[in-house]
Amino acid sequence: MDRLSILSVAAVLAAVCGCVTVDEEARAAVAALARGDDAVAVAWSDELADESHYSRNLGLVEAGRVNLLAGRFGEATRRLRAAVDSAVERSETAPKMKLSDWGNTALSSTITDDRTREYYLPPYEINFALEYGIIAQLLAGLREDALIDARLAVYVQDTLAETCGADLAKDPEGASASSRSIVEAQSASLDEMIAATRNSWENPALWWLTGILFEANGEPDMAWQSYRKAAAIRAADAARAGGSVAPNPGSARLVVFYDQDFIPMRESLEVPIPLYTGFSVQIPKYPSVPFHENSVSVAGSSGVGAAALAVSVRSLAARDLKEQMPGIVARNVTRAVTQAGAQAAVNASGNEYAQLGMFLFNVVVSACRSADTRSWRTLPSSQQVWCDPGMAPGVYDVAVSVDGRTITARVPLAAGETRVLWIADAGSVVRGASAAAGPVGAPSMYLNGKEINK
Repeated sequence: MDRLSILSVAAVLAAVCGCVTVDEEARAAVAALARGDDAVAVAWSDELADESHYSRNLGLVEAGRVNLLAGRFGEATRRLRAAVDSAVERSETAPKMKLSDWGNTALSSTITDDRTREYYLPPYEINFALEYGIIAQLLAGLREDALIDARLAVYVQDTLAETCGADLAKDPEGASASSRSIVEAQSASLDEMIAATRNSWENPALWWLTGILFEANGEPDMAWQSYRKAAAIRAADAARAGGSVAPNPGSARLVVFYDQDFIPMRESLEVPIPLYTGFSVQIPKYPSVPFHENSVSVAGSSGVGAAALAVSVRSLAARDLKEQMPGIVARNVTRAVTQAGAQAAVNASGNEYAQLGMFLFNVVVSACRSADTRSWRTLPSSQQVWCDPGMAPGVYDVAVSVDGRTITARVPLAAGETRVLWIADAGSVVRGASAAAGPVGAPSMYLNGKEINK
């Protein structure tokens, strides 16, 4: 191959690589959800779940959450069930968590990048797959299935506590000074976001949800354990921290889960490596944008009460990224070193065409390479909770105040019933549904203020 041919091939490859926009479809799907165009997001998530090779596990949870937002509770249950099954091996004796789903940090190919590695759900996403799976089952009228998954959620969170511990990140062995500095710099940039969490797997909202189901099923001992663990992770409202929040005699209990916005999307950051002239690594980062926690209150039987922050999802995601950063940097620095070594070896051969070919190959590979910015992008930024155990039976237009604006949800309450109201607030569009956690009552749903009985 002559020099002109080499240049032509490289130009074509570089042009093709320059057209690759990995995150654009995801951004479009989230934007569609924000404006209420669920069909676009459903099509995107279904394709990711059914046709993606490396991102199938991610596609399953995206499809589950998108279908939940779209009010397709049966499909949401199916997708989230498949995602949980991929992370948990089931047997006749006991379930077993698969370590690969949160500990996969082995070096991958030195030619491609981290986007060609199979996506495994990190701990916080496993817990949210369980939480939203339980909510989807309740809204689909599958209370017994939700109760089974509540028991599985207890096992999973206890296992993560024993296995992950405090999630202390460690520098990769033998890491160069440049790679250590990258890890330190990015860890420092994430510290502000992770201030609201202790570990990358804890989900107080999931603990509380399991407690609600156990208590509604007449299992106060199991419920108390879940409430106690939720309170130990995050001090929240007095009803939760105090344990039992069963309905008062002759009354109903209403529990509100409020989801705010969507989690920020990761971006690709190019970081030069001073030790290897002309080479850089691509690592994921979160945008440095200010975040406002909505002030949420709900009108209950004894007046308006403030909701409490249950879990900061963006904080969990940032902590997870911080824990992964040493492995991410190690893999990318290894690729850069390999490229530099290959170029040096060819340069030593004295073959001009081989030198040019290797140089152009490295240029094309670098142009195509990008950080692995994959994460569960349709999760909320945060989740707040509110509870009133003394609601009189009847049909309510529950007023949820969010920073001065009011969201109204029609909710039927029966005596002795515990009902969960889930609200997903994307700002311009609000979605919601309610379902009984116990044997009393039926699911109901409203979209944009209009109730739809299922």
